[in-house]
Amino acid sequence: MSLPSGEILDLAASPSGLTASQWRPQSVVSVLAEGDEGAARVSRLMSELAAATDIQRQEWRQAGRLLPASGTRLMPPIRRPGLLLMVTSRDAVRPACYVKNPNAAGGPDATVAMPEGEDQQLYLLAMLGIVLGRPLFRATEAQAARAIAALTLVADLGTRRIAGVAVDAVAEARQFPGACLIGPALVTLDEIPDSAWNLKVKVSGRAVGSASSDLTAGSSARLLATLSARYAFRPGDIVGVPAGVGEFELPRASQVALSLAGVLELGFSTGS
Repeated sequence: MSLPSGEILDLAASPSGLTASQWRPQSVVSVLAEGDEGAARVSRLMSELAAATDIQRQEWRQAGRLLPASGTRLMPPIRRPGLLLMVTSRDAVRPACYVKNPNAAGGPDATVAMPEGEDQQLYLLAMLGIVLGRPLFRATEAQAARAIAALTLVADLGTRRIAGVAVDAVAEARQFPGACLIGPALVTLDEIPDSAWNLKVKVSGRAVGSASSDLTAGSSARLLATLSARYAFRPGDIVGVPAGVGEFELPRASQVALSLAGVLELGFSTGS
């Protein structure tokens, strides 16, 4: 968990001197599944941490409970999603989508290698990831709205373009390790102003795409309600929705950055 100081608190190894830390979350998913109570527990833990003395903080750093932001390798905020559902067309009646292998998930700052034995091109589809916090199946829009726990960024990678290709072929070409980068954090919908849903893509420092997504709290709930007629969701599942910036061919040995309204920035690189 990122702190205002810029450091990272390992929740699973949270400092034993804090009263609130007697609660030991097993994972981010377990926090999401607790809903408001899980968020309140984390908030209380942060309040106690803010009141800690410099000596306590130094002890926690030495014990590896407080980690520096610089040089700390982050995993995906959901380490292994149960379901990664990538939406390619938001048809109001039957959205087109495919399932990605959870083992394809990777975190920020990863280096993505082309699958062994292949000499093809990598393609990026920048997505907003809707993170589920409640079970959902055949739900109403109101139920779907309550099931949305957070938002994150998703870089959906593959060796085939989405457009003009059969869904089965797309799915097969987008399942290799590292083909779904997620992060760097989870934010709640109220942390992103309605006027600031702008996603930008840079490749090796050059801006290649920018678009204001029409995905809002309301449209997210409608989409999830429609999808729940076909899919059963659980806490920690992620639904990726194209952000409207298009699909990009990624050169070898490039640095890629996705940023949303200054709130989230997901960076990664491609191998040579």
